[in-house]
Amino acid sequence: MLRFLRRGQRWLTAVIVIGIGGVFVFFMGLGGPLERAGASGTWIRVGPYSFGPREFELARMDREQQMREALGENFDQRAMRDTIDQMTTNLLVERAVLAAEAEEQGLTVGNGEIERTVLNASGFRGEDGRFDPDLYRGWVQQNYGNERTFLQEQRIRMLAGKMLRIMRDNAAVSEAEARASLEQRLEEVRIAFVALGTDEVDEGFEADPEAITSFLEIREGEARDLYAERSETYNVPEQIRARHILVRVEPDASDDDVASAQEKAEGLAARIEAGEDFADLAREVSDDTGSASEGGDLGFFPRGRMVAPFEDAAFALEVDETSPPVRSDFGFHIIRNEERQPAQSRSFEEVQEELAAELLGRDAARQRARERSERLSTAVAGGTGLEVAVRGEELTLERSGLLRRRPDGFIPGLGSATELLAAAFALEPGEASPRVFEVKDQLVLMESIERVAADPAEVDAGWEAEQSRLLGTKRNAQVSAWLESRRKALTDSGDLFVDFAVIGNVR
Repeated sequence: MLRFLRRGQRWLTAVIVIGIGGVFVFFMGLGGPLERAGASGTWIRVGPYSFGPREFELARMDREQQMREALGENFDQRAMRDTIDQMTTNLLVERAVLAAEAEEQGLTVGNGEIERTVLNASGFRGEDGRFDPDLYRGWVQQNYGNERTFLQEQRIRMLAGKMLRIMRDNAAVSEAEARASLEQRLEEVRIAFVALGTDEVDEGFEADPEAITSFLEIREGEARDLYAERSETYNVPEQIRARHILVRVEPDASDDDVASAQEKAEGLAARIEAGEDFADLAREVSDDTGSASEGGDLGFFPRGRMVAPFEDAAFALEVDETSPPVRSDFGFHIIRNEERQPAQSRSFEEVQEELAAELLGRDAARQRARERSERLSTAVAGGTGLEVAVRGEELTLERSGLLRRRPDGFIPGLGSATELLAAAFALEPGEASPRVFEVKDQLVLMESIERVAADPAEVDAGWEAEQSRLLGTKRNAQVSAWLESRRKALTDSGDLFVDFAVIGNVR
């Protein structure tokens, strides 16, 4: 159970914290009937608080609406169903944990507070803008069954909100902390690095026949996986290589214009039949700007790629045969079949030795890269500069631009290299790291070239915004850590119960 509640906790808690603070956000737009009205039972219990199908459905509707607004067209109700159920479960559990703590701290929510919130809710106002008691009672009856249940649920929400505000108000970030954080974020480094590709097979590599046989006996599955990846390569449909000359006809052309274009196309076909070079004529007169400069050459293509009239005519031609004018939505085409490739299909058994040889080549490449990276690492650890060590291996040393810290660790030329980028800021200029970093399919060593401190003027201008950012981060971290601790304690004591069997089947 804890695993379910913890899963995705970093982002879920942030969303939940927002939800708890927005006490009456659900009033708007939730006037429709509930799908499971009348269902009974406890789905979630936290200490003295219990939530059944009604409470779960209302909270779930709120979560779903927030996700719709956040994701817009990218929201997929079916794909996100389990995620929303999980978010709803976490919301109700954490709301109850906060409310229980609020009561232990002596916090209360009076009827007057709830009444003022209800009176100010725009969802309960009539056309005249005033509070409508009938609208309020009808909504409560429909969604909660009775006013007592409704008021109790609002009391829990408001208690949780009060406790959350107290916890968040305890967080603080000083000006010095904000400045130090911003100085670190604005600091820049420039590095030199060498990247050894682990999949760069030597041109002269040849796999030993015995090694291929052994590979297929032990690692046939890897060869089959590679075959599956290349299914389109080993199973190629019939293709032709064709040229064409287009006499364009606009979709709204008059009958006279169509007749004129057809007459022109027939004249061009006659010139080709009389011996003129097809490619030269295409360069001269074709209206297809994409292929005219290439002599009308369209390259190889299979069935299904061209418009039907063109394709049917092209595939019906023999090699070196030219068609009469063919009408399509684009106009009239004169087509020449230059070459035909029959369909090809190669089974795994036919190519398995090729695949095994390639995979053995990759193994050799990885081994070679490891050995070279280890030699570089040993040299650097012994005091040799990275540039000198790289020269000895006949490799190329790359140099980056100025880099800043960033969560994804992106470095131009390498991609995402979080650990490498973090390590770069720990080095002094001129210092190389003997560590070999694995970045995708590369082994990388690097050294620091330059380190640039943050511009004091930029720090002066931005420290207040940084303070606000840090404060929000610290508040969420404190609340998240406290909630995690309380959830664990309640779970261990048996005071936290979630009926996952029921929630998992909610549809």
